[in-house]
Amino acid sequence: MALNKPVTSLGVRPQVVAAITAALAAAGYLNAGSQITSIRPVKRTNAWKMAGLRELMLGRDLSS
Repeated sequence: MALNKPVTSLGVRPQVVAAITAALAAAGYLNAGSQITSIRPVKRTNAWKMAGLRELMLGRDLSS
């Protein structure tokens, strides 16, 4: 397989898969024999919406 051909329907190149795998292994998220079964983009959320949700959640009183 050529290195510039996509390996998924989303067009993830083998170099990207290798970089993600190396980062997960370096961070200790992968054990011997672990397999990555899918790689997909994260849906972007509006920064203002996230700031509002964060402010709302931080203002909650969870002590009762």
